[in-house]
Amino acid sequence: MSPLETALVVLVIIWTIIFALLAVAMVVLLLGLKKALDKINNILTQGEDMARGLGAVGKVTAGGLAGLLVKTAAEKLKSSSRKH
Repeated sequence: MSPLETALVVLVIIWTIIFALLAVAMVVLLLGLKKALDKINNILTQGEDMARGLGAVGKVTAGGLAGLLVKTAAEKLKSSSRKH
């Protein structure tokens, strides 16, 4: 082999090693990104579940307050109709 052919083979081997290392680094980076996104997804899912639970509590509370107001208003109407 001529020196030029040897230099080209060495250059191809070096570039192959560089691209293989870049591929491994990209795989590691993408796996780390996937883990981070999974954690964020879990946090958002838990927040959504908590919001649903709070929404149900709020509906029960609002229903109870509405019932109390209706009862109070009905009692006031009864007492005012008895006075007249």
